[in-house]
Amino acid sequence: MNPTAKLFLSIGSISGALAVMLGAFGAHGLKDKLSEEMLKVWQTGVEYHFYHTFALLAVGLLALKFQSGF
Repeated sequence: MNPTAKLFLSIGSISGALAVMLGAFGAHGLKDKLSEEMLKVWQTGVEYHFYHTFALLAVGLLALKFQSGF
């Protein structure tokens, strides 16, 4: 596996795990501490985090397919 693909896939995997943890923390740990509006803001942030995780993983997979001389 080329180093670029390995880096992006590793970062994407860690990012995904963090997104799940942050989502669970918001759903279970913050629901009694934040207002409904602030919980929605938290959820939006976690959702965007997931989108960026998918982008990181996609870059890693593309780096596997299109290996270059970096």
